[in-house]
Amino acid sequence: MKESAINDGSSVKERFHNLVSSGVLAPFEWYDEQGNHRYGYEVGENKEAVRYLNILQNAIKRVAKSKAPPWTQVGTGEPARYAISREGQLLWHAIRGVGRAPKAWGREGDMYPYLAVGMRLARKWEPRLRFFTNTSSELLIGEAYPRRMLAHLVHVIRRVCTSAGFRRRVEQLKRQQRESLESCCMYFLSILRVHARPLVLRVDLYVEAGAKKAAEEGKIEKAVEKFIRNLREKRIIRDVLGYIVKREDAYDRGVHLHLMVIVDGDKHFQSYKLAELLKMYWIHECVGSPEFASGFNCYLRKDEYRFNAIGHVHYTDEAMLRGVLDAIKYLTKTDGHFLLPRSFGKNMRKGQAPKQQEGTKRRGAPRKFANDVSLAEGILLG
Repeated sequence: MKESAINDGSSVKERFHNLVSSGVLAPFEWYDEQGNHRYGYEVGENKEAVRYLNILQNAIKRVAKSKAPPWTQVGTGEPARYAISREGQLLWHAIRGVGRAPKAWGREGDMYPYLAVGMRLARKWEPRLRFFTNTSSELLIGEAYPRRMLAHLVHVIRRVCTSAGFRRRVEQLKRQQRESLESCCMYFLSILRVHARPLVLRVDLYVEAGAKKAAEEGKIEKAVEKFIRNLREKRIIRDVLGYIVKREDAYDRGVHLHLMVIVDGDKHFQSYKLAELLKMYWIHECVGSPEFASGFNCYLRKDEYRFNAIGHVHYTDEAMLRGVLDAIKYLTKTDGHFLLPRSFGKNMRKGQAPKQQEGTKRRGAPRKFANDVSLAEGILLG
């Protein structure tokens, strides 16, 4: 594909349309103080659901790692009074929000272990405990039943989350994340040793409509393979130095791809346009229709990152290198809400490290430091 001018206005509209259609933004209307009918957009249910899943997962982790009781008796007088503990409060407020993530119901088998425990318990016990709340939705534990049930929930969480099988699975995922992070950082360093200022692109690639179900069943592998093969063979954009592709599952987006592509920064500088070419190739050449595929050019959010790593990354630019580390950490995380079935095989792929022939003159000006990538090594490898 040839590099061509991309209309920024249409891209912004496309991004806005994607946010609305995916539920990240939701339309609403109201009347102002003058009685005028107003229309606008607010954070939608999908964004709220993702936030809730984070709350639930963190609450289960905290309860599992704590030894604090869910409630305590206050004083010795009659009638007896009880106070709910901090862990008990966090757990109840996490459980009572289960209705905010309806698309997650029934998907517990695909969830990260802590989240799976929380979702099963929340769906079972929230309907029973909601009757023991006040107008502020606080759990009232004056009666024996809610105290007994809250104690039961805490017991189940600690028993399951300390079991050998559970701990083995969590440690396996943590080890996988550590190994992938180190491998990808070493891979990026191998490129920096040969190319002083590569250009980094980031794109997210999605499937839509009926293709989502096919993706969940692993039936779009041919499209993924075609994209990676032609990326590697430089048929989508020229002068590709390397790439990292991560396949993930998410609450509403379903199965999708996160992509980091590294190109020769001496020959290219238009990171936005190159990322657009990647996105459009996925939509039109791999999946075949904008009805069934979409993408997001992360260049549009580059100013939102604390450390940006989109654009030229010089081997002495500390801020950009920290951005690369943040991006790779995101690509290699294994504690997302939903895990892909093991039958999918490898969900992370990267290119081959470049091989520089001994005695070959490196591109660009001579390096100023004896150790070319010592700063980058210190940041990426810690």
